[in-house]
Amino acid sequence: MTTASNQVAQFSFEELDALFGEYKSFRRIAIGVSGGVDSMGLLYLLKQWAQDVGAAAPELYAFTVNHGLRAEAAGEAAGVAQYCTRLKVPHEILNWVGDKPSSNIQSEARDARHALLRQAAEHQGCEALVLAHHLEDQAETFLTRLARGSGVYGLAGIRKQRELDGFHICRPLLDIKKERLKAALEASNVQWFEDPSNEDEQFTRVKFRQAQQELDALGLTTSKLADTAHRMARAADAIDAWVDEIAEKSCTFHSAGPVRFDSSCLEYLPDEIGLRLIGRLVRYISGAPYVPRLAKLEGLYETLKRTDGARAATLGGVQFVLAKPLSDAVWFCFREAGRTGLSEVNVSPGDEGIWDRRWRYKAEHSCQSFRITSVQNALCGDFELEIPVNWLKTAFLTAPLIVFASGVSYMPWKKIGRTAADAAVRSKTDGISMVPVSRTF
Repeated sequence: MTTASNQVAQFSFEELDALFGEYKSFRRIAIGVSGGVDSMGLLYLLKQWAQDVGAAAPELYAFTVNHGLRAEAAGEAAGVAQYCTRLKVPHEILNWVGDKPSSNIQSEARDARHALLRQAAEHQGCEALVLAHHLEDQAETFLTRLARGSGVYGLAGIRKQRELDGFHICRPLLDIKKERLKAALEASNVQWFEDPSNEDEQFTRVKFRQAQQELDALGLTTSKLADTAHRMARAADAIDAWVDEIAEKSCTFHSAGPVRFDSSCLEYLPDEIGLRLIGRLVRYISGAPYVPRLAKLEGLYETLKRTDGARAATLGGVQFVLAKPLSDAVWFCFREAGRTGLSEVNVSPGDEGIWDRRWRYKAEHSCQSFRITSVQNALCGDFELEIPVNWLKTAFLTAPLIVFASGVSYMPWKKIGRTAADAAVRSKTDGISMVPVSRTF
């Protein structure tokens, strides 16, 4: 290896600490390791940094997802496990079971991978999941979203850190080129595996990757594309700060999940601010990880702006109902039940999980089994519920309901009173926790 190549391969302690230093606040972190050059590079660098930092570093725990889409995947996962044994880093292989999609494979596999990684990471007590997206990934994301016609938020690209319900998703390598990770592994004789799908031209990302040399000649280098994404992210943050102020004045949030929204604010807001406000409402109420696509969001936005238009609209699993005849501008926004209603889950003592993407339940100290459903599913819409003033009864039909085998039911978002019946409910709900997945609007 030449002197120049060796310099590229080397990461100083100062550089590693700049990449990973903020993780000292975590007790344990999970690392997603597919076996490719980027994730193996991440694992190698994190281990090197942790050794240099010593006791102040978090514990490392590695996970590899076998999607079951390629025959070689099992052997690659085993190879990652062997390398983790060398590094003395605990490692688990997670298998994606069940039917596999016939279309939109990369997107479906990504969603399944992220869900498996987070679930396993939290089970092992990890406070954060660290992923190996690098500079080229950022550039490809920018181009892919540009081709879709994305706005400011889509073009902001991949964020270095996101917090979801107290759990952190971290991508520290977004400013590092893939070739540098490869050089670091080669210098230390660390092997990695090549995924043939990374060269499959049926995938949009691969097409952009292969066109990068031509883009470089036009000045659209990966560094410049990533820089633009960073600047768009700054603009998105500024918009969000404005949206936070507007939401505080125009939205009333109920603990059961619905929101009452005064759309008169849209008359004076710039469209970009109004669109983001509506998009975040949809994400918040539905429990979806992302806001809807911009093209769909624009249609809903125009509906909510009109004072003489439709009285109801639906997007992303969220229903908007105008409060007429009370007002021409107040909308009740709530989770839509859909034609088949919301799913139910049977919970045994000790179980934990998420219901309808919106509520996290734990029965860690419960001595009884129960069922989680929606108010509408269990009581067919005919239920006794003290509706707060200026709220719509229908908006609470998709709120969660806990039902015990005895038939006793409990709405976890309501306060339990002091009557004899309430006392009986309190005794049954001891050891049961059910809280919103995230209260971040």
